[in-house]
Amino acid sequence: MRLLDKLVVLTVGFFTLLGSAQQAKDSTTLPTAIEDINSSNVVDYISSKVKVYDKNPMYAIRPLQNSCVYEVLINDHLAYKNYDLQKLATPILINHYILKSGIQTITYRLYPLGDLMVDTYGKGETINSLLKNTSMNIEVIKYEDVKTGTQISDEISIKSHESLTKKGTREFIGSGLPYYEYTFTFKATVPYEIEGWSNGEDLTKYDKEELEAVVLKKYAQIKQLYLEKNIDKLVQIEYLDKSLREDISDYKDKETIKEYWDNYYADVILQDKRYQPLEGYKMQFFGNNKIVTLRHPVTAPIDPRLKGKAALYFLNTEDSGRIIATFTGVSLFLPRGRPLTVENLKIL
Repeated sequence: MRLLDKLVVLTVGFFTLLGSAQQAKDSTTLPTAIEDINSSNVVDYISSKVKVYDKNPMYAIRPLQNSCVYEVLINDHLAYKNYDLQKLATPILINHYILKSGIQTITYRLYPLGDLMVDTYGKGETINSLLKNTSMNIEVIKYEDVKTGTQISDEISIKSHESLTKKGTREFIGSGLPYYEYTFTFKATVPYEIEGWSNGEDLTKYDKEELEAVVLKKYAQIKQLYLEKNIDKLVQIEYLDKSLREDISDYKDKETIKEYWDNYYADVILQDKRYQPLEGYKMQFFGNNKIVTLRHPVTAPIDPRLKGKAALYFLNTEDSGRIIATFTGVSLFLPRGRPLTVENLKIL
């Protein structure tokens, strides 16, 4: 998952590396200060920080739902969301939500189907509460070395969870509710350690209106940089830290790092970016209240197509005439001990 998420509109850094590892060498002179990292050297810089270990363990989850839509959080960080009737076939890799070895948490949030049956099949009724046959099964998988194999035969099941039922029955424990949440844990062992958001302030301790005002100013700053196509500044304050966390934890090679970078760069330099008003959003907290973001709600969004989407987004028209909505996922945290200001809020 990257910074930008897309939707077709149908109407028209801190890192400590552990263990035995080898670092890819590059003849390019790499920057030593954040202000020297830019669009011309960011791929080389990130590649230089990614380690390849004797073994490169990768963790994944395979959720299987019934009669609900859902979100899955890893260590209280939104990792996956599914608001339609499709069943997931491919496991979701989750290393970039694992900051270090130890106990990890998985939280799933279940929501009723709403109008999905009507919209999908043209029949049925609106479902505003979870059903008796609602369920969620999640299997936690480990690949011993992602560099040598991620086939089904390489999967090691380390935990299987089945949602609870009411005592003495097969009825879902949350049936009749408009929302249900459950958390369980598993143990992971990884060869890296990343600070990420762990050293952030608890943002719920601040006055909500004051915090929202600062967050909105930060969003306005990001929006302006996108409009100006200020790619080098965006590299320094938005792209770098997030990519370092993901690429180090996923052991990405330089070719893959460059592929992600090229996609990001293409979105930033788009000529036709029509930003939409920031409205109808909710301020939400993740990462044990150390991360704040603005998102459209899952329940009763102002437009069904915006369900669970990032609040900051723009429209652009492709050569074919198709309109695309591009969502800029801005997640913010405040390093511990710093005052709440626009400059001090950091992008994950």
